[in-house]
Amino acid sequence: MNAKKFSDAMSALDTKYVEEALHYSKRAKRSGWRKWGAMAAGFLVVLSMGSVALAATLGYDPLGWILSAFSSHGESPDSAVIQAQMEEGQWVYLNGDNIAVILPQSPTKILLSHDAGKTWKESIVAGSDKMVLFGRLQEDAVPTGGFIGFWGNGGYLVLTGPVAMGDQPMRIYLTDDGGDTWSEIGNPYDAGEHRCVLTGAGFSSEKIGFISYRYYEDAGPDIWWTSDGGDTWQALTVTLPAPYTGEDYVFTPQSPKFNGPSGVYPIKVRNQSDGSTGMIYLYSDDAGLTWEFR
Repeated sequence: MNAKKFSDAMSALDTKYVEEALHYSKRAKRSGWRKWGAMAAGFLVVLSMGSVALAATLGYDPLGWILSAFSSHGESPDSAVIQAQMEEGQWVYLNGDNIAVILPQSPTKILLSHDAGKTWKESIVAGSDKMVLFGRLQEDAVPTGGFIGFWGNGGYLVLTGPVAMGDQPMRIYLTDDGGDTWSEIGNPYDAGEHRCVLTGAGFSSEKIGFISYRYYEDAGPDIWWTSDGGDTWQALTVTLPAPYTGEDYVFTPQSPKFNGPSGVYPIKVRNQSDGSTGMIYLYSDDAGLTWEFR
């Protein structure tokens, strides 16, 4: 597969994902949303895992880039862990001809390509070499995870630190020039409002953004969001569908995906009584201001 076919495939896949999501969500109102949930799960897996696989067929090696960055900093990460994180949507952004890779250095570096990998440029995330870790400000901090995405020239970057006793620090940055420069905004962790383990992140604009957490104090889904560019954060109230209101279920939100005002928010469901897992989906038609199950 050449670069042109790769970019075409990615563009078609992203478009297909959103179009199918909206189409089948309407059908789900008539035929039952659980059937749609299983179908949408398939599209999500293809989108998250297939993108990295397609990149590999072109000779791109995001995992290698990341591991190399760690090695140059003196770290020795488990490649299986990094690969698992990539499959969950961390470290790499792929959309048509646009590729962004987070290199976890100190300070963090972002590799950017707008022509399917033919040419590359890099940007340094100013201030990302410092993070509050284990209760104190640490110099030369290296993130252990990261979520990145774009809308036009705008974009977001969420960097996470190591987990300690269910507590995970983060830093959030926005760009308005396609990733050339980044500016930090407020986050729930530094504000002392919420300090749990991150499982996803996503922004629809420079104002509206979401942070997903693993269930902890209750069954979840535990989602915090901002509508003012990170100045304030609050918990997102989610009314679960009737089949999942029992005590057996716990919910782990992932990273929301947006195409203009249309949004899909995947939520992993685990039945604690038998260990089975599945996916359910929230939908938004107003860039994430409101959500509903369909």
